[in-house]
Amino acid sequence: MQENNTSSHKKLGIFQQLRSLYKSIIKHDGQGILVPLFGIILIGFLNGYSATYTTTLHGGDNWTPFWFLLGKQALFLGVGVFVAWAFYRFDYRKWGNPKTQRYVWFIIVAAMILVFIPGIGHRANGAQRWIGFSVLTIQPSEFAKLAAMIWAAYRIDLQVKRRGMMYLVEPYHWGRYRGLGWLWKLWAFVTRILNQLWMRFRGTKGKLHPKFLLPSAFWVPLLYAVITMFQPDMGTAILILLFPAIMTLCSGYYKGHRKYFLIIFAVLAAIAYPLVANVDYRLDRVRAYYDPWSDTTVNGYQVTQSILSVAIGGFWGEGFTKGISKYNYLPEAHTDFAFSIYSQEFGFLGVCIVAVLFIWFMKYGLSIARHSRDYLGHVLAVGLTFFISIQAFFNIAMVVGLVPVTGVPLPFISYGGSSLVTNFAVIGILLNIARRNEQARKQIGTTRHLPSIGEETRHRFQPRS
Repeated sequence: MQENNTSSHKKLGIFQQLRSLYKSIIKHDGQGILVPLFGIILIGFLNGYSATYTTTLHGGDNWTPFWFLLGKQALFLGVGVFVAWAFYRFDYRKWGNPKTQRYVWFIIVAAMILVFIPGIGHRANGAQRWIGFSVLTIQPSEFAKLAAMIWAAYRIDLQVKRRGMMYLVEPYHWGRYRGLGWLWKLWAFVTRILNQLWMRFRGTKGKLHPKFLLPSAFWVPLLYAVITMFQPDMGTAILILLFPAIMTLCSGYYKGHRKYFLIIFAVLAAIAYPLVANVDYRLDRVRAYYDPWSDTTVNGYQVTQSILSVAIGGFWGEGFTKGISKYNYLPEAHTDFAFSIYSQEFGFLGVCIVAVLFIWFMKYGLSIARHSRDYLGHVLAVGLTFFISIQAFFNIAMVVGLVPVTGVPLPFISYGGSSLVTNFAVIGILLNIARRNEQARKQIGTTRHLPSIGEETRHRFQPRS
């Protein structure tokens, strides 16, 4: 009995030692978020090597050599690190400047319009979403997802400062904007008709007013989403609107406006239904989602092959580079369905490791948001954290057939330069917020230099004499 107590105390002591060692190395959230990030990036690069080297052997991607695909990903990885450093050095509080927001809005809209210009826009797989040539292209809609969250954080912070909390309707003074009188008259006519219909069917007076619209946090994301729909890319358009909505929910909105969420959801569903029902490939994806095994050769082929790839991996997996699904069995094996190849080669254990790393990342991201000293940093950190984690778990759910197939990549693991650079920009902003949090903790009036994360890490690991 005494030996059992001694062994249990010994195990508890080892656990406490490991925990104290981790805390001695990781001093704050900015350093903590880098630990799972490095693990995810390493897994993504190794999986990219395994999923792309077969393109040379079997003629995939028009016989593009795998070293060329892997080299492009390494190039974008280097660009992404530089972008993360640039955003880390850029004070996130400047995103609350209206002039900065106008610059971002103009650049993103201009880039998304360039997609449709012949000779500049690049078309592939029936969609025109890229700028550049067949060798090197960028996808502006990926950057629009980040720009939409930055705009939403700016407007939510502004409304909270003005009105004390977030409201789901916002008063607009149309007289301040020249040339928009016709739009105000049109909206006034629409609200009058809707109020009359409400009076007819419910017997009570309608409450819609032409001066009240959706909060301005949604207008710029809505513009980005509409342009994205014409590319067409419905999955990205949904994400552009989803993240500002999540930021609104997390900002503590006025509870009396809950009914407006139902109205907005009903309107979006009414718009989305014809966009899905009248477009063949979208309807086929929905059908494949409900019953992929009814058509395993055409519409359900990709989903069923993905599910089989995951199932073949078992618990331990088939081993690194030994998966068979990438040999022209699974389409898009290195892009949207890269996680299928990883699951096949590393098994359920590898899947759990990736899930833990993303949960670990989300824990530190939300901790950065919780410790933020201003509302802009709080709501922005929440949106950026969910930007990575929601896309990750949505992609994993798509791979196993829990959601319909969409073009949502797995952050830092799926092949794609624009998404990789955007994800690194997100990391840079989060690290900047974390650094400002640490700066706020310093004693007021101190003249001590505030070291960067790299300086602190180098100091902690340098040899002691």
